[in-house]
Formats: sequence, structure tokens, C-alpha cells
Amino acid sequence: MDVDAPSFSVSIDPARRAVDTFVYRLGDTTQFLFSGTAGNIAFYSGEPGRKYENRNRVLKQGATTLSFSSKAEWGTQTNTLQLLAISKLNVLDSTAVVNAAWKDITSRAALANSATVVNSGAIDLSDLVSGEKDSLYLAFKYTGVTGSTQRTWTITNYVVNNVLPDLSYTLSSLATDASYWTRYGNVWSPASARWTASATSLTLTGGTATAPSNTSWIISRPIYVGQISPDVSIGVKSITDPDKAGYAYKYTAPGIYKATFVAFNHTVAAEKSIVKELIIKVIP
Repeated sequence: MDVDAPSFSVSIDPARRAVDTFVYRLGDTTQFLFSGTAGNIAFYSGEPGRKYENRNRVLKQGATTLSFSSKAEWGTQTNTLQLLAISKLNVLDSTAVVNAAWKDITSRAALANSATVVNSGAIDLSDLVSGEKDSLYLAFKYTGVTGSTQRTWTITNYVVNNVLPDLSYTLSSLATDASYWTRYGNVWSPASARWTASATSLTLTGGTATAPSNTSWIISRPIYVGQISPDVSIGVKSITDPDKAGYAYKYTAPGIYKATFVAFNHTVAAEKSIVKELIIKVIP
């Protein structure tokens, strides 16, 4: 079936025009006026996450950052928790994993020393990777020794972000990765003396003074540091809607934005579209 090209144009009150830019004050509503017809209209405001030029972007490396909160309960054993990182794990059996060339980055994090929750701060991991297609594994390694009460650790608010100049993308979090954490260890006695993962925490319950010495690891899935989500549009009109006279939009921050409308007609076999762009300046 043939598809007709949309006959679509968009304009703004010329009183708002200053050379090639339309100027609004913060709090004003931008009124876009339509003419012509189109089956579908999508709008990219030009704000972070809604830029037309980034609609197909799936890789872009920014700063790789980690943050989490921790608390350490019971006992007085010290140096029982390590934070480790590695860019590649070629074999995932327990021997290869624990003997891999992990980098100890514990000193980059603020850790709890009591039941008072401590935030790690923003931990920059950018130096551990070299390109947007690199992966990164993170591990929490616990060590408890027999002879005194072993500590219990709880990790919450864990998140790894890809931080770009205008936007931050979540690469890994407890809520999304609860089923992907992998546990390794040499002694788990009692059975609770090993890491457990949920959508809200990573927890290791230490043993009593008579419990055997225990080393327990929990390792993240591979985190692809350059991963991002494509920017998305706002649906203004679908094929089932009547023609629209315009669209109103309010920007929430000062700045200069490339507002882009994509009008398109399509069938299963074909699509024809037209793109219209206007520059919007929002002043305080």
C-alpha cells in the first residue's frame, strides 16, 4: 500500500521571535501551532532524555560512579569488608573468580564501623575502564575469623551510574539486579554466614565466636559502562486522533532547546515522515 507523505508544518507566534530563536520566560507555556495533516506526531522537547538527535543512541561513556550505604553490626572484628573491581572475568567458576586480578578499591568508600548507616560517597570508577563497550564487575568480599563474634554487614542504596554532562543513566541497582548477583565462598557455616541479595539489600550475617573462619564473596553481573537508553519522544497525535491545531508545552528550566516535531504516516510496509525544528530559549 502506498503511503502519502504528511503535509505538516509548525509555527510559533512571531512576536516571540528574536532572529532564529523563540524566547519565553520560565513559567510561560510555549504554544506550537500546527497546519496540514499527519497521521502521527511525536515531539522531542530538546531537554535531557528528550533530544531528537539522541533517539538512536545506545552507547555513550560518561563518568562511571558507584554509591551505596552500609552498616556493620555485632562484634568488633576489623577490616572484614572489601570492595573489589575488575574489568573482565573470562571464566566464572569459583576458583578462577576468587583468584582473578581484582583491584581493591575499599579505600575509595566510606564504610560503617557500627550499626549507624554510613553512605559511601560517590566513588569514581572511570579509571577502571577504557571505552564505552567495556564491562566492569564489582564484588563485596567478607572475611570473618573464628574466636570472636563475626560482624554482620548490610549494604543498601547500591547504584552504579553512567554520568553524562546533561543526564545520569542507572547501569545497576539492587532493585534491578537482585537475581543477578553470584555468591562464592570457602566456608559457609552456619548457612546464614553468606551473602544474600534482595531488591533492597545485600546482607551477610556473621557467625558466633565459635563459628569457623569464613570468606564469602558476592559479585555483580557484568556492568556495561557505556550503556544508556535512547532519548524518547512525547506522543502528540496518533492515527486514531483528529487533526490537532497545536500543542502546548512548558519548559521547567532556563536554557536553549531544539524542539523537534516528527510527523509521519505509515503502514506495515512503509513509512513517510517530515521533521520540523524550532529553537526555544527559556530565560529566568
